[in-house]
Amino acid sequence: MSDSAEPLSTQLQLRWADTDGYGHVNNVAWVRYLEETRIRLFGLPDRPGTAGAGAPPVFGAVFGPGCFTVTASNRVEYRRELIYRGQAVRAEAWLSRIGASSLDMSFRITDEAHGETCLIAESTQAVRDTTTRTAHRFDQREVAALRAYLAPPNQFR
Repeated sequence: MSDSAEPLSTQLQLRWADTDGYGHVNNVAWVRYLEETRIRLFGLPDRPGTAGAGAPPVFGAVFGPGCFTVTASNRVEYRRELIYRGQAVRAEAWLSRIGASSLDMSFRITDEAHGETCLIAESTQAVRDTTTRTAHRFDQREVAALRAYLAPPNQFR
């Protein structure tokens, strides 16, 4: 993805169980939405079939079954309350940094019915070797393949 390309995108269906006593999506549910978005759009390296239908199994294709990812950090900024109305939301993700053995992913979740971004987030994914459980250092081929999904990070307040 170039700086002007669109991020990868999927729809997530809200569930009544994701809400709290105030009737809006609970902060814990938001983190689950980020995980679901990451898996649907990028897949898991050791399970390429986890990418959603029509989505390239990016991590599986780039790293293969000898690697897995671990979430090292999440930064979440709530932009707007999201009231449950049985609706779906648009979830987008892209890579915002490629390190030596980790990746930063940017996320944006939008309530399409109101055209408003409800949440932005950044997540660091450490890539590990399944046998040694140590950091998997990216080679030139992997970095070149990952660059296709690279765009600027979210701008937090």
